Amino acid sequence: MKYVEVFRHSERGEGKGLSEAGRELARRARALLAPHYDLCISSPKERARETLEALGFERYEMDEAFTAVNPWAPFDTQVTKLAHARGIIPLAACWEIPEVLAYLRMQGETFLAALRRVSRRLPDEGRALVVSHGGILEAAALLGCPRYELGEIGGEIGFSDGVVFKFDGEKLAGIEVKRLPKDT
Repeated sequence: MKYVEVFRHSERGEGKGLSEAGRELARRARALLAPHYDLCISSPKERARETLEALGFERYEMDEAFTAVNPWAPFDTQVTKLAHARGIIPLAACWEIPEVLAYLRMQGETFLAALRRVSRRLPDEGRALVVSHGGILEAAALLGCPRYELGEIGGEIGFSDGVVFKFDGEKLAGIEVKRLPKDT
């Protein structure tokens, strides 16, 4: 088995980088990490790189395959309007429009192919850490679930939360969601 852990970047500030609260959130997320990674990869976006650094990693690769992408981009106006009308997040609105859900799933397959490419570089029982972006992360994670429903992963992946993709050869053998405890 090989493991590719993908964490969503932490909370962004007013610019493109992390806010101070985002840096602190990423430092707290260190508790979710494995003790060792054979490979660390970041989206080229500043907020993703800063998240990986706040997680304690100074040496990593950047890979365009993990850049921010709106996985429902061609339908953004329709999704945003529905989400606003229903009082739900845009990601959840995708399940109410069949053609958007099909597109989201296709984007998830593309992201999963990039994760498979990473897993091929790992030794047996190896681990990689990737910092990427929300939306596309959920789209890929749900491919490891029986029904492809957002509730199967507990909803949207929050800032500095992650998903472990477990690969048995080329096959996605399962996923595990890693979430920080909510502040009380």
